[in-house]
Amino acid sequence: MNGNFRAEGIAWSTAFIVTFVLVVSGNILTIVLFVMNKNIRKKSLFLIINMAYADLLVGAVSLPIFIYDVGIYFRLWTDGTWGLWSNRPLTVSFMIVDTVFSQASLISAAFISCERFYAIYWPFKYRTLSARVYHIVIFTAWMLALLISAVWTGSNILFSSKHTMLIWGPYTLILTLTTCGCNICIWKKFQRGCVAVSHRQNRDLQNKRLTKTLLFVSGLTLLAWLPLVILNFLRYVWLFPVQQKFYLVVNLFNYFNSFVNPVVYVLRIAEFRHAMARFCICRERNYRQHANDLIRSADLHSAATFIHELAFEQEVIDTQL
Repeated sequence: MNGNFRAEGIAWSTAFIVTFVLVVSGNILTIVLFVMNKNIRKKSLFLIINMAYADLLVGAVSLPIFIYDVGIYFRLWTDGTWGLWSNRPLTVSFMIVDTVFSQASLISAAFISCERFYAIYWPFKYRTLSARVYHIVIFTAWMLALLISAVWTGSNILFSSKHTMLIWGPYTLILTLTTCGCNICIWKKFQRGCVAVSHRQNRDLQNKRLTKTLLFVSGLTLLAWLPLVILNFLRYVWLFPVQQKFYLVVNLFNYFNSFVNPVVYVLRIAEFRHAMARFCICRERNYRQHANDLIRSADLHSAATFIHELAFEQEVIDTQL
């Protein structure tokens, strides 16, 4: 029984470690492509990059602590007599950073839906938006994430998890209704076929495709969060017994969503796809150039050695003569 328990723990830890690698590498690649390519530094992609930063921090900071806690639960590196939740400073630190980064990602998804709603219903006003407006929106998203983290952590410390979930419920409901409402209105606009003045223009087609992609990203983020919220309500408000494996499945799905987003960007957004292709081509060229330099250096070294040996033999012959 103990062997099966540890084997299950190893399987779960491996799954979360693989998710950690994918989330970190995928979002780093997204950010690098944005930084290195001017073609994708568009204001319409600012919120995407902000979401990538939040997802990167979730994967790089929150997920390792969660993996550590999973290993403690399955007694992989401790005897199970103590763990994350018995260490109060570590628990508080985890709640703060996990809530800040995860809520920054969730709020960014909601803001993406609102931004697309504004772009579709008021396209001419949308085109006049400056980069400063996006900077203010991104700053607001992080300030809201900090506020929510403070409320969440303070409520857990001062009251109980049940009271925290009663506060968490209306907030989650507001984000859900906002995201779903914007997505439904945009979809209805698409169905009526009056999104832009002329869809025959390439720019309008690209905007429509971008809107559909971002709606998919925001909807998928919301879908990844709802099971976790519902599960927490079952556990802490209605005191419904939930098996640990269901809790781990929901968290794995929630964390894995941070990796799915970069994949969607590359597959669906032309600017990211072209930047990725250029990145791969440049890497291949650099590799070939490096290989050619090594070959050339080896040839020069061989030639120098041959000349040195020839000179040495000539010196020996001259000495004998």
